[in-house]
Amino acid sequence: EHCSYKNTRPLLKGFPTRSPKVLVPAGEENAGVIDIGDGLAIAFKIESHNHPSAVEPFQGAATGVG
Repeated sequence: EHCSYKNTRPLLKGFPTRSPKVLVPAGEENAGVIDIGDGLAIAFKIESHNHPSAVEPFQGAATGVG
């Protein structure tokens, strides 16, 4: 998580980053990739636009309306 939101950072640190099932660790590239078996993998990515609202409420809210 590139913005380091204080409410999710501790939760994200709980995910494994090194394992035979971890194909691309979260934070190493744009998304983490996990081997789910049978030749399949799943990518996880999240992006939030809440941060601008915390810094500048009026203009930050405009990021959500386009």
